Amino acid sequence: RPHTHITASLIPMTRSSLLFALLSALLFLSLPGGGRGRFSSSPLPPAVVSALTVCITGTNSGIGRSAATRLVREGHTVYHACRTAARAAEAAAAAGGGVPMVCDLSDLTSVRSFAADLTERVGGGGGGGLDVLCLNAGVSPSRKAPAPRVTADGLEETVAVNHLGHFLLAGLVQPLLLLGSSGSTGRIIVTASSVHDPSSAGGTVQGDASTGATLGDLSGLGVPIPEDGASSSASAVPVMVDGSTVYNGAKAYHDSKLCNVLFAREAHRRWNGANGGSTSSISVRAFNPGLITATGLFRSAREDSPISTALFSFVASRVAGFSVPVDVGGDRLAYLVTAPEEEVPSGSYLAAASATSRATTRSEGFEEAQVSDEARDDDLAARLWERSADVVGLAY
Repeated sequence: RPHTHITASLIPMTRSSLLFALLSALLFLSLPGGGRGRFSSSPLPPAVVSALTVCITGTNSGIGRSAATRLVREGHTVYHACRTAARAAEAAAAAGGGVPMVCDLSDLTSVRSFAADLTERVGGGGGGGLDVLCLNAGVSPSRKAPAPRVTADGLEETVAVNHLGHFLLAGLVQPLLLLGSSGSTGRIIVTASSVHDPSSAGGTVQGDASTGATLGDLSGLGVPIPEDGASSSASAVPVMVDGSTVYNGAKAYHDSKLCNVLFAREAHRRWNGANGGSTSSISVRAFNPGLITATGLFRSAREDSPISTALFSFVASRVAGFSVPVDVGGDRLAYLVTAPEEEVPSGSYLAAASATSRATTRSEGFEEAQVSDEARDDDLAARLWERSADVVGLAY
């Protein structure tokens, strides 16, 4: 369940919008810094002199698989955290090595079981700990869905998988990151997206402000959805983070990406000693992998509107070039796993300077980027953290 920079929210669903894909090309090329960047397959940073122990969620496809393949090739140990045993085994085989493990982020019991198993493997019996945790997996719902899919815990699936499951996982394995195996700073890498920002390209569906990310008062976060409440577009219980009782699939995904950026901000404050938070040796980095249409996150779009999606993907990848290859996103993830702290300090949010750029390192133009106004709200970040901890039953 890998991530993209821009999801199906850019895919038109009406007949008159088939030309939207072509217009999108002009939009992206008109953005500041537009134009093609260079493709990079550069080696990992030379400062990495020892093998790392890395856990990545969602390595069975997309940028997770690409990054895992590269990291295994470079001699690092990768733990493949995937939804099923079959997917994990497939991931390890495709990457050329690593340890397949089951972690279903839609099931908090599965997350706890995985964390306990990982702790036993890398932290127990004299184990050296974990160097890097990559919170990468994710889901994107159908824009046409009248009601949310609900997890085993009774939660809206998109935010539950993309944010809450990862939040719980990070909290449970934090002690492993403090141990480390290489003697370097433990790291958390968060696969985010530019769609956390409603003002970005793809941050809304064709300019519809109601689809843009905003978390409101968080009154809907973690509210259990009963079976009958999940079958109606206007249920009596909140189905969105901001408390709305009307489901909006595009907004749910955008909200989950805003949660990712806010989590990274607050984890940096709490776990890296920033802004008066408790000191530790954990570095927290987030990034935007870029638009990658050839991933599972476009599955719902392909099912919702196959012709429009195919046209958009063709224009994005073959004509305008603002959809980057999967391996570019994978290289960006692998770079953040291995780059030294002086090159990518804790609290960084990296993105390419333009939509068409293939840069994968800072020296090539994969650089610090601005996040949205709401993503810079420290009070909201703290409240999201506390509320999320309550929902998943995690005490800090």
